[in-house]
Amino acid sequence: MTPDVAPTASLTRAAASVPAPPGTYRLQAGRSLTVLVPRRAAAVGAVLTVACVLLAAVALGVGSSSQSYADVLEVLRGGGSRVDRLVVLGWRLPRTVLALTVGAALGVSGAIFQELTRNPLGSPDLIGFTTGAQTGILVTVLLGGGALSVGPAALVGGATVALLVHTLAARGGFGGLHLVLIGIAVTAMLGSFNRWLLLRTDAASAYGAAKAVTGSLAAADARVATWAVLATCIVGALTLLHSRDLRSLDLGHDLATALGTSLRRARGTLVLLGAALVAIATTAAGPIAFVALAAPHAARLMTRAPSAPLLVSGTTGALMLLAADVTAQTLLDGLPVGVVTASTGGLYLLLLLVSDSRTRTAP
Repeated sequence: MTPDVAPTASLTRAAASVPAPPGTYRLQAGRSLTVLVPRRAAAVGAVLTVACVLLAAVALGVGSSSQSYADVLEVLRGGGSRVDRLVVLGWRLPRTVLALTVGAALGVSGAIFQELTRNPLGSPDLIGFTTGAQTGILVTVLLGGGALSVGPAALVGGATVALLVHTLAARGGFGGLHLVLIGIAVTAMLGSFNRWLLLRTDAASAYGAAKAVTGSLAAADARVATWAVLATCIVGALTLLHSRDLRSLDLGHDLATALGTSLRRARGTLVLLGAALVAIATTAAGPIAFVALAAPHAARLMTRAPSAPLLVSGTTGALMLLAADVTAQTLLDGLPVGVVTASTGGLYLLLLLVSDSRTRTAP
């Protein structure tokens, strides 16, 4: 009798003997897992990773304290005074790690929702998750919950809006403008509710609440950075395991179904993973706008791919947020990073629209 493994082994050897498509690397793990990686995406990802490392080195020497790069290097070697070690290891390193982590989470989340909606505007910012997190924070702060409740409040607010938008959009499908329009409607209603909350309270409480809903990395410490890294790695790994479903959905509903993808299960799982990444970022640093929207755009342009690669989008988001934080600390007198990303993200989209308009009108 012929062993059952023989046909599988033959197919594996046959598949391995077939050359990879032009412009791709073929990575094989074991006998059953083969991944094709576009060479340009791999090159762009490598360059962005190096840029993140270099910018992180710069960020360790930036801050309101007077420690120089020589002091930072001495601390990293295991030496340095007690004050230098506190500043570098206790303050600057967690802030840098948190900026990279939050940026990566937002970049991957933005790529998920833009691919799910098949719309470049389908980011968590416009769908309403960020505004939902702000609502949760405002309600908690104005009711006297205190700063310790801000993180869970953002998580509950974002998750509630995610569930609401998912429920409303499930009946009409996620394609086209359906999910985006529902998200914009929910965002508008929550924005009005947030303003009403601020107008109903006294000036001091309103100032504190408005400050709480501005994304910032100033309160980063080792505890927050550690759990944010662990949570992002876990959710990110689950997202990569379901990336095949994302690519199948990108081919269209009929073809995805023909390939064996369950549309409802795949959409529900990917929405849950994308919302979890936004919730992690918001819980760790507060609402930070435009990174989830702009990072997949930039990744798509750099890789020249029809859809934004997840890893490149995450690396782009990490670099964008860290660059915004370094800029805020060095040039803008410690302005909250959420204000910087909102300003630069709006400018980026404006330039993108002008460029697209010129391309369309060119003879």
